[in-house]
Amino acid sequence: MDTIILRRVLNLINFNNLVILEKMTARVTKKGSRPPDTTPDSDRMTLLIGLLLVASWTGPAIAGLPPGIQSCSRTLDLGQYDRCVVQQLKAITPYLAKGVPSLKLPALDPLFLPSLTVDRNLDSLKIKANMSQIRVYGATNFIIDDLKANPNDLSVRLKVQLPHVHVNGDYDVQGRLLLLPLNGVGSFKGNFTNTEAQVTAQGKEITDKNGVQRIEIDKLVTKIRVGDGNIRLKAPPSHTVAADAAATFFNSNPRLVLDIASPIIEDTAATVSRALAARALGALTKEELLP
Repeated sequence: MDTIILRRVLNLINFNNLVILEKMTARVTKKGSRPPDTTPDSDRMTLLIGLLLVASWTGPAIAGLPPGIQSCSRTLDLGQYDRCVVQQLKAITPYLAKGVPSLKLPALDPLFLPSLTVDRNLDSLKIKANMSQIRVYGATNFIIDDLKANPNDLSVRLKVQLPHVHVNGDYDVQGRLLLLPLNGVGSFKGNFTNTEAQVTAQGKEITDKNGVQRIEIDKLVTKIRVGDGNIRLKAPPSHTVAADAAATFFNSNPRLVLDIASPIIEDTAATVSRALAARALGALTKEELLP
């Protein structure tokens, strides 16, 4: 039963083609609200947060993974339970990097994002961008600084670090960052270091239309800070000047650009993580989650 439950969770998250991520990030176009970050590093972080939230609440389900991963008894005191969940997440890491074909979980390093579309209009950032063939390296090199998971009140608090992430892909963008035009097509490479995330999530019990008790996310708040970064843009001759100007501006002012993007990353992380966890939790009953 545990293996069947885990397969259902993994199939719902659908890492194999990332359809969920595409649908949730592809057309988020609320005018006047904060846009998603234009660097795929934020999408990698949202997947990680979603996975950690689900894993923290589904200890018995994870017992279906290969040897070396144990379930955490909900009879443990909270301190022991937290340590067990952290150990469990560390044990999962090698499988996330290499993939587990028997459970339809492909390798997450590199993580492949088929496409990402951004269409937003703000005072400091106006952008219409289509990015494709995005690959993210370093997806599983996360460090858990702190985790507190309470299976009784369904709360999770965690702090995570990403020491280094490398991304590359193709872009087609029109817009403006402050006074800098953002126009052109080409390919990009980026390195981002010392990303820190703090996440607080609260679950609640619900009864669905069929009278089945389930768990869903009630509240989720993220705080994310990318420490530093640099990018390289390669464009055809007609777009080289704009690409060089954009790359030079970012690389000369990474803190400025990342600070502008910080609330954007947080909003995106909360939205996508909530949706990922909701889809996974929606496949399980309360009895399956909390036996």
